[in-house]
Amino acid sequence: MNSKGRVLSSMLLVSFFLTTLSSLAEEPAKKAPTPIKIEDVKNRQFNQDMQEVGKITAVDSTALTFSASEILQKKYFKDGAYVKKGDLIAALDNTQAKDELRKSQTQYKIEQSKLQRMLALVKKQPDSISKQDLENQQLQTHLAKVDEQQKQDSLSNYELIAPFNGQLTDFKYSIGSRVSDSDTIVSIIQNTPVEVDYSISQEELADAKVGQKVTITVDAYKDKSFTGDVKYIAPLVDQSSGRIDVHAEVENSDKLLVPGMFAKVTERSHDSHTFPIVPQTVIVVDGEQRYVWLYDGKGVTKQAVTLGENTNDGFVAITKGLKAGDHVVVSGQQNLNTNSIVEVENQAKPKLAAQPQPQPQPQPQPTKEKAALKSSPAKQVKGDVTNETA
Repeated sequence: MNSKGRVLSSMLLVSFFLTTLSSLAEEPAKKAPTPIKIEDVKNRQFNQDMQEVGKITAVDSTALTFSASEILQKKYFKDGAYVKKGDLIAALDNTQAKDELRKSQTQYKIEQSKLQRMLALVKKQPDSISKQDLENQQLQTHLAKVDEQQKQDSLSNYELIAPFNGQLTDFKYSIGSRVSDSDTIVSIIQNTPVEVDYSISQEELADAKVGQKVTITVDAYKDKSFTGDVKYIAPLVDQSSGRIDVHAEVENSDKLLVPGMFAKVTERSHDSHTFPIVPQTVIVVDGEQRYVWLYDGKGVTKQAVTLGENTNDGFVAITKGLKAGDHVVVSGQQNLNTNSIVEVENQAKPKLAAQPQPQPQPQPQPTKEKAALKSSPAKQVKGDVTNETA
């Protein structure tokens, strides 16, 4: 080949090489798929709970006073003690009252004795005593009996009796103090059960019913909750607040709840609703919009959603935009766009069927003729060679 031919061949090779490089540079590089993880959307039932703030009150409480004025003689319980209905709590000095009772008893016996003598005399001599004198004595005897009974009853005015089971507050007077019938000696509070008083809005009235369950918590026992039932819903709206008063009764057998405590009240509605839930971490925020990424088996799409209430276990209810069974992206969503090629990492892959192993083919058994031929060829060849030689 002459020099011109070699130059021409070299130029053609260089041109082909440059053209190939240009086409490779223009071809876009393929991106690796974005790894994601998905979960199936599930439904959960939600109650229409109402959250309010209330105050613990005693079911019964009263200030105890004597019905007489005298010296405080004895206290039978200490401050804060628990008492039962009918227990004697304190007593006044009733010495003078007992003296008055003894006089009344003596006078009654005198009048009764007079009446008995007059009746005995009339029985023997009917005309010895006039009818009017006999009736007057009967009246005097009756009045003496009434006076004795009144003096007997007045002794209870010197005693302080528990009207119901409850806990005492502190005594306001010491032994030896003179108290009057208007002085509060001690108060008694029934705290088993207790009431929690709160109010609801007019919009919540439709969901409130007597007998509904309530759950309350107090700051003193943050890890403990107490349950009760609604016992009263006011039949009218409070004019000053525009709200409706509600009373619920809460068991307090361990006496942890104290009247005067503030309480957080959760009133559970009889009505319930079912919504799909997703982990709170899958929600993507774009200004006022909230959306999630869904996987349809081929790729991902952006789905706008409307959020409901948050749960206490990391999920959020979706009131619009999702349904149970949707495949929501729970990992890798920050790297997605509508054109993303994805690879699901936690999706179960079908198992490959085991390849069947080839079975050995059975060898055909030789016939008698073939076996004879197989065993005699050497001799045959030998005979042929001998004959030829001969």
